[in-house]
Amino acid sequence: MLTILNQFRNEEILILMDKKNSLGKEKFKENLYNVKIISNQREVFSEIKKFNPDIIFNDILNTNIKYMEKLKKGKIFLVNFEDLGEGRKYSDLIFNPIFSATTKLLNEYYGSEFACVRDEFRIFQRTQIREKIEKVSITLGGVDNNHNTFKIIKIINENKILKNVTINIILGFGFKHKEKLMKLTNSMKKENYKIIIIEKTDFISKYILDSDFVIASNGRTVFEIASLKIPIISLSVNSREKQHNFVNETKTGYQINMLKISAEKELINAISNMEKFEKRKIFLENLEKIDLKNGIERVVHMINYGYNAKKIGIKS
Repeated sequence: MLTILNQFRNEEILILMDKKNSLGKEKFKENLYNVKIISNQREVFSEIKKFNPDIIFNDILNTNIKYMEKLKKGKIFLVNFEDLGEGRKYSDLIFNPIFSATTKLLNEYYGSEFACVRDEFRIFQRTQIREKIEKVSITLGGVDNNHNTFKIIKIINENKILKNVTINIILGFGFKHKEKLMKLTNSMKKENYKIIIIEKTDFISKYILDSDFVIASNGRTVFEIASLKIPIISLSVNSREKQHNFVNETKTGYQINMLKISAEKELINAISNMEKFEKRKIFLENLEKIDLKNGIERVVHMINYGYNAKKIGIKS
C-alpha cells in the first residue's frame, strides 16, 4: 500500500490501521504519513466522517457487504486491493493482481499487469547471469507465525543441500523466532554452511538482485522478485497463497504447496533443478518476456481516471 500512496503524496492522506494488525505502522510514520490506530468499525466510520475523504483505499483481504454498503452511502470513490470478499461489488475499482479468475466484475482487474512493485525493484536491473550457483536468498516475510523459515532451513540442513553457496536469510520486520533460527544456523555454520541473516532491511532488492534464485512465500513478493528477472521457488504457506498461480502460469520457477505431505520432497527437487543452469536458463528466458515495472503507473492512471470520470458523471 505504501507504494500506491507514494504516488499521491501531494494529497492529504490519512491511514487507518486496525489495532490487531498494525505491524506496518512504523514504516508509514517513517514516511511521514498520518496514521491512526482504530479498535473497531465504529471508530473507522467516525474517522472517515471527520476526515471527509474523496477516495478510500481498502487494503482488506475480504470486505463484507455491510461495511462496503455503508462506505458507498458516503458517495466516496472506493478502491479495493486484493479483495475477494462479497463486499467488493460495491467498490468502484478492484485490483486483484495475485489472483486469477474465469469470471469477474466489470470493474475488477486480475493479473500481474496490475502488480505494484516497490520503487527499489523498479530502479534496479539484473546485470549478470551466473552459470554456477553462488548465492541464494530466502524470504518468507513478516511475522512468520508458522516457523516456515526455520522449516526450510531445517530441510536444507538435513538433506545437506546448498552447502557450497551463500544463503541469505531475509527476515521480516515482525519476525519473532530469531533465537530458534540462530541456534540452527550457527550449528550449520560449524558444518561449513555459508549463511547470512539479514534483518530489518529497507532494501531487500540488493540481495535479491545478486541471487541466482530465490525461495519466497507465494504472495506479492513474487512479483518483485520476478521484476528483477530472478528465478523463483514460491512456497504457498496458507490456503490463500494456493490461489496465486503467477509462477506456474509464467513458467518462471517452481510453485510448491507447503501444506501438502509431498512438499519437502518437491522443495528438494526444485532446489536440485535450480542448480542446473539449463533448467534455470528456461526460467530466465521466460522472465525476460514479463514487464512488472509499469503496473504502478497503470493502476494510478486508472484510479485518477475513474475518480475524475465519476466526479463529472461519466461511466468509466
